[in-house]
This record gives sequence, C-alpha cells and structure tokens, in this order.
Amino acid sequence: MSDKHVQTYVCPTCNKRASGRGHMCHPFEGSTPFECEFCKKTVDDPRHVCSSMLDKIEYMCKNCGRLAVYDSNLCQPQPIDTD
Repeated sequence: MSDKHVQTYVCPTCNKRASGRGHMCHPFEGSTPFECEFCKKTVDDPRHVCSSMLDKIEYMCKNCGRLAVYDSNLCQPQPIDTD
C-alpha cells in the first residue's frame, strides 16, 4: 500500500474538486514541472500532449473543447465518439 496522497483543490472554472495538476481548462499553478506518465519527459506545460498520449485520448471537455486521456482532467468531460 502506498503512503502517497493526491492533494485536491476546488477548480475555479467549474467549482468541482480537482486533483493532481487539476483540470486542463484551469491548471493548478503549482503543477509544473512534472514527469509525463506517457513519454517520461519532465515538462513545464500543464496542458502537455505528446505523441504517446494521442492514441489514448478518450475525452473532450464540453466547456472548452480540450482533449484528455482521463475524465478527471476536464471540467465537463464527454467521451469522444469513436464510431
């Protein structure tokens, strides 16, 4: 069992609880730099998208149109239709 915990805060855009680096529409200001879990590079952009992520993107924000791998990264996540 890990003793790590994820700090949370309230997103000022949607007023929902966000964790880690926060929602992509309004990233947490203390969220960079971080190591991308997909490309393993240290990046300074909280909205970083790398080629390793592209095939894994599953959600679009109904509010701002941003794309994300995880629904928790967006204020109003909507699954991308893959038909």
